[in-house]
This record gives sequence, structure tokens and C-alpha cells, in this order.
Amino acid sequence: MAGPPTADKSLENQPMACKKCLFFLFLFIIAGRLVFGASETQEKALWTLWSLQTNNPAQHEAIVAACQQMQETSPANPLFPVVQGLAAWHSLHLGKTNEVFVFLDAMASAAPTTPTAVATSTTVATSTTVATSTTVATSTAVATSTAAAGAEMGRRWLTRLDREKVRGALAVYYRNAIEYPINLQPLKKTMQGEKNAPLPLADRWGAPWQYQLTTFKVIKGTRGQRYLLQSKTLGESSDLAKALERPYAGHILFQPVSMTISGNGTQNVVFQTPGDRPEKILLSEGGQAAGVTLTYIGAQILILCDGDHWRVVLKPTK
Repeated sequence: MAGPPTADKSLENQPMACKKCLFFLFLFIIAGRLVFGASETQEKALWTLWSLQTNNPAQHEAIVAACQQMQETSPANPLFPVVQGLAAWHSLHLGKTNEVFVFLDAMASAAPTTPTAVATSTTVATSTTVATSTTVATSTAVATSTAAAGAEMGRRWLTRLDREKVRGALAVYYRNAIEYPINLQPLKKTMQGEKNAPLPLADRWGAPWQYQLTTFKVIKGTRGQRYLLQSKTLGESSDLAKALERPYAGHILFQPVSMTISGNGTQNVVFQTPGDRPEKILLSEGGQAAGVTLTYIGAQILILCDGDHWRVVLKPTK
């Protein structure tokens, strides 16, 4: 005669097994957050720093000190290129060139290339059924968008600083010859930079300087009294002094409006351009439009970059 059925003891362990599964899932989510993005604490720290930047943009010493403190307290922060960029820009205004090179060299060596993004135009209907022009940008290198943008920013500012060294060597040459050279080769033979280092005769992308003698518009017949010196990449924005005159993030004017999720789960941000005829722009992380790249979509913040400056904005809640 068969005995009474016994309880399946494996069922008794199911609540504990579920708890273990949830625990490991929680660890996986946290680990993924640390690997692929910044933590909410790190985002809050950057937002606090950015608030100091926007509220007191002329407080160069205070902002540099805040950047250095953030580096000490959170050295592994994946958003640190933003901190380095701010520290370098304010240190430039303070004339602390040695510190600037440290910040920018670290940025430039963080990633070898920038992400590539292709922007295409499309038309979408708004809630008022009025069609508006919308730019959709997608990225082929999402994971390192902030690091890549920081590396490019570092190269841009380092190129401007290198150009100042070449300008200094040209000034020395002029004092001796009472004219500027036809090309930069004489500088290579006779001039050296700081600490006997050779002069940088190429920009930070490896392209030779675009150098040529120019003439005065009014005074005719002069020779070797003026020159044009530019980076092939930067062009007319090669001049350090002029670049520093620009208000920080003054050209990053996109305003975030809302969030969308594409079919593959990618987050997108809908931005609106300023002006009388605003347009909607849809960007995913790494996407670019009008010279501005969306480098980071976080839990609470978004990060934009125009090549020379960063801008941190709050992420839309809808």
C-alpha cells in the first residue's frame, strides 16, 4: 500500500532561489551601469559642477578647483572628459599653460577617433498635425561618444596652443631678418620649442600647417611682412585668442523637448532649435546635427559638444 504523498522539497527552496536570482540580476544591472555609463551619483556631481559653470562662468579659479576636487573623489568617472575640458578652458583664461597641457593631453589620448554620425532630414507631424522639418542622426560608435568627443576637443585646443609656439618662433625670426620666411622650413633648422623640443610643424591631426605670406591691402610693395597660419582642420578657428573670446557653449543652443525609444530599444532625444522658425531634431547617443554632437544620454542628464565646448542639460522626463 502506497504511503501518503511527500511534499516536493525543491518547492520549499524556490523563494530562496528567486531571491538569489533577483540579487544577481541587481548586481548585473549595477555592473552594466558602471561599465556602460555613469552612475546617478556621478551624474549629480557633474550637474553640480555644471551649475557652478553656468552661474559663475568668470570664477575661473573656483571652477578649476571644483574640477580638480571631482577628479580626486571620482577618478573613474566616465564623464570625466567634460571635467577636463572645463578645467582646461578656465585654466587657459588664468594663463596656467602647464596645467592646460596636462588636461588636454589626457583628453586627446583617451580615444583615437571620433564617432561617425550621419544626419538625414525627415518630416514628422506634431500634436497639432502641423508637419515640421526634423533631422534624424544616428551613430556608428555609441559606446565611446563622450571620450571620443573629448579626444577631438583636446586635439583642437592643443593645436591652437601649438600654433602659438610657431607664432613665437616666427616673431623671433622676424626680429633677425626683418621679414617672415617664405615657408616654415627655416624654423625647423634654427628654432626650438620649450625644453629644447622641436617646434610643432604640424597640427594634432598630423597635417602640416597651412602657411603663406600675405600682403597689406593699403600698403603696396611690401614683402614678407604678414603671414597666414592655420590648421587644415580648424581653418579660421585656429586662433587661440579668438577661440577664447567665444562664450562657453554659446553655440550649443538645442533645447531638449522629449524622449523616444526606437524599435531596437535605442533612446533618442527630440531637440528644438531656437529662433522664429524652430525645427525638431532627433538625436541618438553619438548623433550629430549642425556641428553639435549628443555624446551622452544618462539617467538624469544629457551631454552635448560642439568640438570646443561641452553643455550639460537635464534629461526630459517624458
